[in-house]
Amino acid sequence: MALIAKAHDWFDRLSLGRSNGVGAISRDEQVTTSYVTRVIQLAFLAPDIVQRIVRGDHSPEFTADRLIRLVPLPIAWDAQRKLINLNL
Repeated sequence: MALIAKAHDWFDRLSLGRSNGVGAISRDEQVTTSYVTRVIQLAFLAPDIVQRIVRGDHSPEFTADRLIRLVPLPIAWDAQRKLINLNL
């Protein structure tokens, strides 16, 4: 949940002009620009996937590390569902 919250926060910073770019976020958060870019993509997860993660309705093997390794995610939510398959 924390990773998804971070994704939305960082995307909001960019889209609302509260940050001067991915480089500024990476400096503020002391992470690489590559990491910021990967995390921000999680802001576009299908809402039902996010709900299942929040509820804990997935296997214990489905971790934040596993989720971030799936990036870049497909834009289409149906394709995300197939890729992520929370029933694993």
